[in-house]
Amino acid sequence: MALARLGGARRPENYTWPGFVDALATLLMVIIFVLLVFVLIQVNLAYRVAGQDATMNDMRAQIVSLGDLLNLERKANDELKDELAGISSLLDATTKERDSLVTQLANATATLSLRDSEIRQLTAIQAQTEESLEAARQTIAERVAALEAIELTLAEAQAKLMESEVEIADAAARNVSSLARISELETKNAASQAEVAQMTNAVTALRLRIEELTSLLAEKEAQAARDKIAIASLGKSLNNALASRVQELQRFRSEFFGRLREVLRGRDDVRIVGDRFVFQSEVLFAQGAASLGPEGEEKLGQLAVALNQIAAEIPDDIDWILQVEGHTDDIPVRAGRFADNWDLSTERALSVVRFLAESGLPANRLAAAGYGEFQPLDDAGSDEARRRNRRIEMKLTQRIAGN
Repeated sequence: MALARLGGARRPENYTWPGFVDALATLLMVIIFVLLVFVLIQVNLAYRVAGQDATMNDMRAQIVSLGDLLNLERKANDELKDELAGISSLLDATTKERDSLVTQLANATATLSLRDSEIRQLTAIQAQTEESLEAARQTIAERVAALEAIELTLAEAQAKLMESEVEIADAAARNVSSLARISELETKNAASQAEVAQMTNAVTALRLRIEELTSLLAEKEAQAARDKIAIASLGKSLNNALASRVQELQRFRSEFFGRLREVLRGRDDVRIVGDRFVFQSEVLFAQGAASLGPEGEEKLGQLAVALNQIAAEIPDDIDWILQVEGHTDDIPVRAGRFADNWDLSTERALSVVRFLAESGLPANRLAAAGYGEFQPLDDAGSDEARRRNRRIEMKLTQRIAGN
């Protein structure tokens, strides 16, 4: 201002610049004050709006929580229905198995030749029935536990619904503008309570159904006990019949050993080990070969004559079989047409079986197996031990039932 006045001494008297600057400065201060007041008002309004938004967000979160709870309850109800359908299917399967068991028991007494296979079938079915009954017991126990868990969940849901009602009431007191929304929530809450009541009724009906299934299970267990007694009686008679056949086969096996001892008397290349005749491989085969040599065919020919005589005397109803087993030493096969000792031992056993079949023994009474070096007689690892391990074993035995 002083500078303006000093300058004014040298300017014309009508120069108006200082007054204009003063007016402009005053206007600028007024504008700044107005802006400051506007900013304060905006901050106050933003604070109030933020408070309203927080309240609305809380209410929205509560509504989402209630919706999730209702969805969970509906899902649990669907799973409960699926489990009930599974129990019904299991009951139908158990009834069918029981009917099949009764039919098989009626047919089991038809003929003695069929009793062996029928008793195994009945035993297997009875074991399956017991497993099914045990599974049914476990399923019922699991369903009871599931019902208790559902009841606990229902109680928690009801408690949460009550809490939601309190929270809704508090929200109505805090924000009058949300009354319409709260009214909608109360309507949904009433619907949720109706659904909870329906689920409670369904649980009660399911509990009654489980009690019926438990009663039916007890009846099935009693029937299974009666079937078990019948199976035990039938099995006893069948075991007696099988024991007589085993004794008869044992007699022919003794005769088989006796005659073969007569045929092989004085020979040191054949040994008796337990219930088996053991031929050293060198007697029948050349080293690394699986074809019988002339000397081997001659010795097996003598054996085949005795075997044919014994086979003609064994009754047809004794299901016997001559098991021929090939064994090698532990030296790997390095060259030739054989992949390994398993292959070599199997081919040697097959050569003996083919020769005996060509010599008149029934092919259905012969069996061949190769064990390679994995069942040695002597583990010493010496040349003598390896010679003993290279062998062909023969055993008269009974065919495994069902094969």
